[in-house]
Amino acid sequence: MQRSVLGVGVFLVAGMVQAAEPARDVTSTAAEREAVAVTVYNDDLALVKERRRVDLAAGLTRLSLREVAAQMRPETALLRAVSGAPLSLVEQNFDFDLLTPQKLLEKYVGREVTVIRPHPTNDSERRERATVLAAGQGTVLRFADRIETGVPGRLAFDSVPSNLRDRPTLSILLEAAGGKQAVELSYLTGGLSWKADYVANLSTDGKSLDLNGWVTLTNRSGAGFDNATLQLVAGTVNRVRQPEPQRAYAMAAPAPRAKGMEATQEALMDYHLYSFERPTSIADNQTKQLALLSASAVPVRREYLLAGNDWYYRERQPQLGQIGQKLKPAVFLEFREAATQAG
Repeated sequence: MQRSVLGVGVFLVAGMVQAAEPARDVTSTAAEREAVAVTVYNDDLALVKERRRVDLAAGLTRLSLREVAAQMRPETALLRAVSGAPLSLVEQNFDFDLLTPQKLLEKYVGREVTVIRPHPTNDSERRERATVLAAGQGTVLRFADRIETGVPGRLAFDSVPSNLRDRPTLSILLEAAGGKQAVELSYLTGGLSWKADYVANLSTDGKSLDLNGWVTLTNRSGAGFDNATLQLVAGTVNRVRQPEPQRAYAMAAPAPRAKGMEATQEALMDYHLYSFERPTSIADNQTKQLALLSASAVPVRREYLLAGNDWYYRERQPQLGQIGQKLKPAVFLEFREAATQAG
């Protein structure tokens, strides 16, 4: 029995030593993106899929993917190897607490900073160490012989805390075989939305019109996407509200296409999918307009909708007669959708 207990104890200690092995840090920025595809739904939801070339160390590695969307839903993030050996994922952390002077001060509560004050009569400076006691509704500093409120001069910090980033970062702990390989990251994010606007120019005889459609795309996701393949989905995406309110149904992001001018439309189950064959760059905090469709000399037919008190009467223009004198007509233009797609 003693020998058996000793064997288990040795095994546990060895396992603890192996788990304590430090992970190697690898950082990937947006400059290492090889391709990016964005599928935007019209209810403030988008699917981002990007491919990056990374150089991973063999064994336990912490891969920090910088410049992801600040409104990422981390539970939807998925990383996989496109080339090379498969990756074994251990854990992931989404760091969206971005670096600002106030955030840096808050992270230093309980730690020491250097207070730098100018001399009142010459150009020299005086330096003192102080401990930050509070940084919420005002700064409280404890010096060696006193406590002061406010910031009496400039503050110098020893370093930036590891959980405070200058860009939104997805940090993934993984086991890798090592070497350069391509990885693909996909995730859902908020902050991206689109709408369609149309402009029609009616001919002088009222028998045809020129029609142009524009997509207005707004990006407030906290990240920009350069040379992205873009798709738009019209229709409300079914989301599970309870008990998992942040899980969403998403369709695959677009594959690379040949360059083209306008969007192509196709049916996707109960949705309409618009694909832009020409890549576009979507900057953060930007509203962009893209050509959706254009058609010239589309035949139209004029109609009147006549409304009474509690009923409606619809007739063609030549047949209005005496009814048009008693009711208030509304003018409508009718045309076939197939005619617009032909342009």
